[in-house]
Amino acid sequence: MVEETTPVAKTKTKTARPKAVCLWTVADSLKWLRRHCSEQFAKYSELFIKHEITGRALLRITDNSLYRMGIDDEKHREDILREIIKQRLKTDIMEIRDMELMNNVYENCY
Repeated sequence: MVEETTPVAKTKTKTARPKAVCLWTVADSLKWLRRHCSEQFAKYSELFIKHEITGRALLRITDNSLYRMGIDDEKHREDILREIIKQRLKTDIMEIRDMELMNNVYENCY
């Protein structure tokens, strides 16, 4: 006997919004470093802890900051900074979307 199945429409579920980077703890920044800079994580995670790199600090890091932290290898600094810049862009995009959403809500109220 063959059982007949009907396709079930998948509904979109809203996923929880990630924590804002400016609210990240040092542990959150380390998680980010492990995920986005896995090759450098083992070598530089202690520096992130030593310098207490939170999300707010992460977004403000420059090449010079990384060098002063003790990351002497220029290639590693470039790799880490590239990922930081990507994170800044993601953060900026989320902020712009929030402002547009709030603007739309405000316009619909009047």
